[in-house]
Amino acid sequence: MWAGRSAPSGENARVGSLDGKTVALVVAHRGFRETELLEPRARLERDGASVLIASSSTAPAQGMEGGECYPDVLYSALQATRLDGLVFVGGTGAAEYFADRTAHRLIGDAVEAGKVVGGICFAASTLANAGVLEGRPATCAPAREAHLRSRGAVVTGAPVTVSERVVTGRGPDDAQAFADALASALAAEE
Repeated sequence: MWAGRSAPSGENARVGSLDGKTVALVVAHRGFRETELLEPRARLERDGASVLIASSSTAPAQGMEGGECYPDVLYSALQATRLDGLVFVGGTGAAEYFADRTAHRLIGDAVEAGKVVGGICFAASTLANAGVLEGRPATCAPAREAHLRSRGAVVTGAPVTVSERVVTGRGPDDAQAFADALASALAAEE
């Protein structure tokens, strides 16, 4: 079994410079959770990382609360070896990637290459379906806990769970703590 821990949150968790790091945040084309995109994006950019927004279309992506974002790249064009982090953003639209083999391959490649991989809320199910949560402590939206268990994850119910280089978050109320954990994991890269 993998060792997991809850991540610190707040200003005390500031990690410093992420200069030279590139992180892709993958959003559903429809139904991503705005907070779960904006909090990690702001934190990573504040610490110096380059952030790419990826989706299944480069047309404006629609959030659950009426917001939109403008993807920089198709997620299918991402290469795990060119990234330092790969994060799937939650919201009900995250179901778009649950059975997506391209997303699963990208996640698997990122884990195999030792990259930081994250999923928050519903998006943790994409990581589970990619096979990277089996035997690992993880967290997700309460509505997805049974699914994660069925895929072999050890569900913690914590706001954020870090297992080696895999970071999972429970939901929008935990987006800042999730962002802090991502930043810490990226800063710890060798």
